[in-house]
Amino acid sequence: MSFTTFVYIVVMGSVTFLCYYALVLLPRQIRRDYRQGLQALARAVEIREHGTTGSAHLRARYASAVARRLGLPARIVQDIEFAALLQEIGKVSIPYGILNKEGSLTYEEEEMLKLHAVLSQRMIEQVPSLARLATIVRHHHENWDGTGYPDGLQAEEIPLASRILHIVGDYADALRGKAMDDDAVRRQVLQQMEAGKGTLYDPRLFEVFREVVHAEISRQVSLAHHE
Repeated sequence: MSFTTFVYIVVMGSVTFLCYYALVLLPRQIRRDYRQGLQALARAVEIREHGTTGSAHLRARYASAVARRLGLPARIVQDIEFAALLQEIGKVSIPYGILNKEGSLTYEEEEMLKLHAVLSQRMIEQVPSLARLATIVRHHHENWDGTGYPDGLQAEEIPLASRILHIVGDYADALRGKAMDDDAVRRQVLQQMEAGKGTLYDPRLFEVFREVVHAEISRQVSLAHHE
């Protein structure tokens, strides 16, 4: 048995147990325990890919904030948060050398890496209580102009939740190895991402995301002034 296969089995077994634990054994604590368990699984995946520690938490925080600002129902907001935690889980099946290659990936390696979206979907589909998130996760790399993967969906064909995950996922990736709490860095990343508005990203959702980031920066600046 390869190490990747072993990791896959452990992750799926953990997800299944967490679902049973949260939904059957402790229904009153479902949200807290479910969320903490999925966060732990996300961190386990991050261990395999250098420089990604904290990315899942960042994705989930911003994805749920965008969903709330859109006025979506609480259940949908929670689903989007959980999907953001799990969108990269398929990377447990991607070879370690590809995930952490320092140089440019070959075409074959890039295609292998792209499989993580479908692999994430397939893993999530195997857990009944998470199955509703599978389609959301599958399409988190679809581009607004139809140039993304795995299915080349475009514009409104892409699930709303997937469009949100795409934006927050790219934001988290752009902050790798940088000071995530540095206001200037976050503004710079936003400015760089703006080039993808209308091509990579739903332009309306990108503006909502920008508002969320700016509001957070403003709150932190205000708190710092009062300390």
